[in-house]
Amino acid sequence: MPTLRMVVVMALTLLGPPAAGSATSPVVLCNDEHFPLSYRDDAGRPAGLYPEILREAVRRSGVQLDIRVAPWTRALRSLETGEAALGGAFSTTRARGQWRVSLPLHLERIVAVLPRESTVTATRVAELKPYRTCIVEGWNYGPPLDGALVDGGWNLDPAPSEALCLRKLEAGRVQVALVGEVGALRLSDPAVLTRTRTALVGLELPVHVFWPLTVPDETVRRMDVALRHMDEDGTLRRIVQRYLEP
Repeated sequence: MPTLRMVVVMALTLLGPPAAGSATSPVVLCNDEHFPLSYRDDAGRPAGLYPEILREAVRRSGVQLDIRVAPWTRALRSLETGEAALGGAFSTTRARGQWRVSLPLHLERIVAVLPRESTVTATRVAELKPYRTCIVEGWNYGPPLDGALVDGGWNLDPAPSEALCLRKLEAGRVQVALVGEVGALRLSDPAVLTRTRTALVGLELPVHVFWPLTVPDETVRRMDVALRHMDEDGTLRRIVQRYLEP
């Protein structure tokens, strides 16, 4: 028995301790095709505005997080099951009732994308009600659309991503695509951009991390402290400028 114990100890010593954060670090998933806000780079690593903000907040807070990118619908399911937090989501009262919501990472403007020849002249989301409109599945567009899915007067056609919303518009399957302004400008093929136009509809929504209740309170608190300091010292603004401004 002493010999057996010695063999076990030696084996454990050779294997070494588990990598820091490998088993217990909460996972944060960002959209893998939301360039330049979040995406997978050529090496398969998380890249973009939201992952960089999160990495800086992790560095400052000292918490361990496993930041990844995944298809949007998979990220949503992981949030709902408590397997992962969701990075880069719009928050409404409904969302705050289900998950803990971080301080804002960024303020994103939502626009209506229409065919260039469209006669739609909406300046508010409510004015889009008569038109077949593509929205991104799982996005919370704020009070004007919070109840739209249960309101029979709306003609909504959800898609799993901004890119697919824009493809539906290009194919003539919808009359309007409600997407982020950055996505409207950078996801479309240049040829498509010449055939579409964007209209402001009075929506600017803060983007957050949604934390499932499985994530420790202290992790959420320390990340919020880091995000607050990043806002106060101008770091958030500098990161946004690097990704979104010429």
